[in-house]
Amino acid sequence: MFSKLLKKDFSSKVFYPKFMNIQSTIITLFFNLVILFFLFSSTNCISQKAANQEQSTTQAKRTNVEQDTLFSESLSLLQKNTQTYYASTITVINLKNHIELLASESFEGRKVGERGQKMAGLYIQDFFIKNDLEPAVPVDLGKRYIQEFEVEKSKISTITLKTQLKEKEIIYQNKEDFLANPLTYLHNENELNVVLTGYSILPNEQITGRGVALFLDTEDKETIFYSNQDWNEKTEKQVLLAQQAEAKAVFFILTNANNFKTNSKKLQKSKYLNSEIYTLKTEKSIGVYFLSMETAAKLFDYSEQEWEELAEQFEENKIPSSLPYATVSIDIKKESATTLDTENIVGFVEGTDLKDELIIISAHYDHLGQEEGQNKKFFAGADDNASGVAALMELAKVFASAKKEGFSPRRSILFLATTAEEVGMLGSSYYADIEPLFPISNVVANLNIDMIGREYVPKNKYPANDYVSIVGSNWQSTILHQTHEQANTTFTNLNLDYTYNSKTHPKEFFYRSDQYSFAKYDIPVIFYTSPDHKDYHKTTDTAEKIDYQRVEKITKLIFHTTWQLANQEKSPKKIEKNRFEDQN
Repeated sequence: MFSKLLKKDFSSKVFYPKFMNIQSTIITLFFNLVILFFLFSSTNCISQKAANQEQSTTQAKRTNVEQDTLFSESLSLLQKNTQTYYASTITVINLKNHIELLASESFEGRKVGERGQKMAGLYIQDFFIKNDLEPAVPVDLGKRYIQEFEVEKSKISTITLKTQLKEKEIIYQNKEDFLANPLTYLHNENELNVVLTGYSILPNEQITGRGVALFLDTEDKETIFYSNQDWNEKTEKQVLLAQQAEAKAVFFILTNANNFKTNSKKLQKSKYLNSEIYTLKTEKSIGVYFLSMETAAKLFDYSEQEWEELAEQFEENKIPSSLPYATVSIDIKKESATTLDTENIVGFVEGTDLKDELIIISAHYDHLGQEEGQNKKFFAGADDNASGVAALMELAKVFASAKKEGFSPRRSILFLATTAEEVGMLGSSYYADIEPLFPISNVVANLNIDMIGREYVPKNKYPANDYVSIVGSNWQSTILHQTHEQANTTFTNLNLDYTYNSKTHPKEFFYRSDQYSFAKYDIPVIFYTSPDHKDYHKTTDTAEKIDYQRVEKITKLIFHTTWQLANQEKSPKKIEKNRFEDQN
């Protein structure tokens, strides 16, 4: 109908203008109505937006008052979807491929310094290269992925200390007059100048290039060599300070005579301390010795009464104007000392606006090698620690991929595959104590993965095996602890088992893996693990016994925790230079 009327009116000069006037009026009214509609809508939207903003601000303030939470109240849908997408790329099949290969006979048990360990290191390095991880180890012409260092394997035969008093040579014997700690790098020193600094390390200019002597209070039955695994915490930080100051040796003077006798007997009887020991062999490595009060008095040429009085003065912080000195020569004879070359493998994802803050994800890739004898069964180490290395590799791939696709982390992430863990956590000690690639004070968290593939013992505690043992998460940082628990609640819903989360637990899990190398610098850590199972350190720790679904879930938990740590506003630790850095 409408189309016919238009055709007729185009031939009529009288009707056309009238029709156009009516049409124009209708169009004008229509547009006015449209404009009014949009004005009303815009006003309403602005009002609603303002109301929403006011409500959000009020809610945010209420949240800050009620709870110091890391996930703002809840992650946005976009944030959740982004994390979920990248987490979905962590799969059983990829994890299984890594574990089966690393635990295969081809890698010969991955013993430190041997062919299998080096093959495993090259496998991890090749994976980092293929997946666009950045190298981080500086060399003359750039950077690389391999951090090389030396380990000495030796058995101590004899150790003597010699000094000259009134032109007479006095000789002191190990295990009688003093106790040398074979877990440290013991080496010869000729006429070493030793300064007594009381109960703590003094400024560097007084100990650099010298030996340093310290009084040490202990209980009667306290073990000084490896209580809390390989170190006594009373001595650890003093040794680190001496090492950073480039001292040559540390002599702890045991003020408790009974304790010296107790540990002398332990050193004489211990099969472990008198067997082959692996130690770091570097220019910065220092030997540690424990002296009786009687021996110390003779070394420094004091009578026993004068020495007791001097110890009391230091205890009361009455430091003499002239510190006591002694000159000591150390003579060490070792059986079958062998130097081994070994390597940490390092991959790096640089952050953006908070890139100076560093998160370290670590897992050791070495194991026990092969049995001695004709059969030579190999230690597969599927759970210990091919499971942790597989998790580290997949995490590295995911974060590198996310960065390439525009989702760079705010904080930097270092993926550290350590070696020589099985012989004393030497790879992580080398990184933290000797050659950190970034300032150690910039490390805001260490997440260490070691043995995440097997069932809980006893099995009936978690029948579905949907758990992970957590050690250390709440010791240094409530922010780290909150972040990892909320990541689990939001995404993975695993049972977080804190049974072993104690420094005094008989199994001493906290001191038995690489996280301890960072925790001793007061860096917040989480140790992801499983309790010891029946195949621990046996040739029967094989790949077919791994629960791959569990490995995937735990790896995803670590991914979500790391993602949040790397991107949230709050850091688990403030960056500030600590007393272990810039000592000179």
